[in-house]
Amino acid sequence: MKKILTLSASNSIHSINQTLLNIAVEKISGHEITKMYLRDYPMPMYGIDEETEIGFPTTANTLKYLIAEHDAFIIASPEHNGSMPAVFKNTIDWLSRLADKENPIFGNKPVLLMSTSPGPNGGATNLQTMNNLMPWWGADMRGTYSLGSFYDSVINGKLRAQLNNELTTLITDFVESL
Repeated sequence: MKKILTLSASNSIHSINQTLLNIAVEKISGHEITKMYLRDYPMPMYGIDEETEIGFPTTANTLKYLIAEHDAFIIASPEHNGSMPAVFKNTIDWLSRLADKENPIFGNKPVLLMSTSPGPNGGATNLQTMNNLMPWWGADMRGTYSLGSFYDSVINGKLRAQLNNELTTLITDFVESL
């Protein structure tokens, strides 16, 4: 049994990316799942002056240890103006200051990235960028999933049949690769 950490890279309580993540997690059995919400780990905007003046936020250290104790990660990230949300980038900025080459943020462990949006792009631009950046942060990238037109694709909390089959296959392949 593996420990899988799921993370919504949004700080919105109404995040459609969290909904997508919840749908994905329902497809996993036989493993321990920890759901993490960035809004539960607030941090000031990173800056070297901030780090010098206040040191590391307790939440950054808590997240470092939470990430370290898991074997794999599923991250759902919204796309904000073609990139990751500022709250997620800020979290990475703090965590990167606690990391080093031998102990990168994601510990060279498997990561699956997902994104959805109300529009047809489904956050694909951000997924491409994050897929390229995540290995710098110690992610062993295992795949990406983009779901466009969220409100047409998810009805009453369930994916349409073909999309559900695609996501089930992706999640099954990810979990079996652990």
